[in-house]
Amino acid sequence: AAVAGAPLVSRNQVLTVIPGPLDEANLEARLAKSEAAAIMKVGRHLPKIRGVIEKLGRLDRAQYVERATMADQKVMPLADAPDTAPYFSMILVRSPEDVETTEPQT
Repeated sequence: AAVAGAPLVSRNQVLTVIPGPLDEANLEARLAKSEAAAIMKVGRHLPKIRGVIEKLGRLDRAQYVERATMADQKVMPLADAPDTAPYFSMILVRSPEDVETTEPQT
């Protein structure tokens, strides 16, 4: 969450860690029950994962992280991520409460 520049959870929120290789139905069920999630080992599963996140209406809360903490790290909204990803990339899906409170003030 630090490389994404925003909190993943706060206060009493629960973070769910989900493996990207799960089948689509299982991934959707687990993500639907989570306040916030870190989806690990994205790799070739990126299109499936993005589809589930979009179906659940959480695409605007999802950040794609590739090669975190390395010189060539990439962090971007999941909607802008490429269709392919390294195996050890991850997707961070923030709680709707945190998205609302961390939006830039105008």
